[in-house]
Amino acid sequence: MKKPKTAYILIILLLILSVLFFLFPFEDIAKNLPVLKTFYKNTTLEITTPNGKASVKINGKSYGETPATITELVADEYEVELTRISESSGFYKPHIFNIKLTKNSTSRINMEIGPDDNLHGFILYYTQDNTTGENKGKLILTSNADNAKAIISSKYEENIPVTNLELTAGEYNVKISAPNFEDLEFPIVIREKHILNVKVYQFPIPVSFDLVENNE
Repeated sequence: MKKPKTAYILIILLLILSVLFFLFPFEDIAKNLPVLKTFYKNTTLEITTPNGKASVKINGKSYGETPATITELVADEYEVELTRISESSGFYKPHIFNIKLTKNSTSRINMEIGPDDNLHGFILYYTQDNTTGENKGKLILTSNADNAKAIISSKYEENIPVTNLELTAGEYNVKISAPNFEDLEFPIVIREKHILNVKVYQFPIPVSFDLVENNE
């Protein structure tokens, strides 16, 4: 009589586990289990702030100041808060960036922080994509500036936003320009079967009063 009861219990447990794995993929569960979490700490985030230092918080936790290289992060979405360090209290406000970290990848934030909402730099991170051909990847590129253009290794000239531009895997140089905004130039790496997401911020060019007077 005990064997049928045991069989029923096993069947019920299997059904419950099947439902759980259907609703919550195994990887989402495993990366939060203390025993298995170590195996999922395989992403890196590099943060730099040219011409100054900034305090770094990730999901509310302090990670010191820039430059910072944070390793062994679990692949997930993160909220990164950067506040430029200054002797003048309140001159620079905190800036929050949302970034998605994909396993076995390095993401980067390179951002010069100015007063008010002025930023100059880029955020880049990867997401997996299996729709590309062999040795191919994609590029998504956006900018805070209107009418911005991207020149990619002097081969491609694209109006921004750029959506799912398919490129051969490898290194490229990107130059961003926009009317009344400072140019920005930086290297990128396109990975096979991945989308490189790049968000660009550009400083507005200061208005010259002499130029304004000459135009009147």
